[in-house]
Amino acid sequence: MAESGGSSGGAGGGGAFGAGPGPERPNSTADKNGALKCTFSAAGHSTSLLQGLATLRAQGQLLDVVLTINREAFPAHKVVLAACSDYFRLVKLLTS
Repeated sequence: MAESGGSSGGAGGGGAFGAGPGPERPNSTADKNGALKCTFSAAGHSTSLLQGLATLRAQGQLLDVVLTINREAFPAHKVVLAACSDYFRLVKLLTS
């Protein structure tokens, strides 16, 4: 599910996740074309997400690309690379 809107702040540099203390706050609105936009906010979610990704990487699970630099291999998650870098988002490797 894509996130949009929401309050900024919390771990992870802003956005709807980790927006601060309080209960989960789902919210739905429709844009001018009638498409439903949903947001979700829960304290600690961004931290939990990052810890989960780190655990998957450490266990070698769901790694779907290998970057090789000076003959050293670095297994990685495509989605993490794409989320953090315009370059990797545009690389054909990630869109195939």
